[in-house]
Amino acid sequence: MRTILKKIKPDCFCLKTRRLSAAVTKFYDRELLASGVTISQYSILLNITGAEYCSVRELADLSELDKSTLARNLKPLFAQELVVDVKEPGSRNRRLLLTVSGLKTLDMAKLLWAEGQKKMREKLGTVGQEALENVLDALENL
Repeated sequence: MRTILKKIKPDCFCLKTRRLSAAVTKFYDRELLASGVTISQYSILLNITGAEYCSVRELADLSELDKSTLARNLKPLFAQELVVDVKEPGSRNRRLLLTVSGLKTLDMAKLLWAEGQKKMREKLGTVGQEALENVLDALENL
């Protein structure tokens, strides 16, 4: 006889938050699929446009990512030629800039993100949005 295990709902806030984060990330990744970038990459593209010619270290600080996570997320952006390194000759510091293709991709991703954001707002409703914002604000700087 086969036993079907029910999903265990942990009492741990950390596990619940990790599951929530994964679900929300998956949702936005699906929304951005047509643009060819993930939500993490979209965030990086936005940060690069906000701080043109930034170094990887500056981008890591701005993105609040460690350098290895940032490097892993930058690789496909370089491979797709959405981001270029415009470091000066003889300099070891990378300076990042979006290509024309990167700007077009970002424009498309912004529209798709806005649609996803609208769906999320509809799903949460006004009360849910306010409650979520309050919880996120309370927990952000633990």
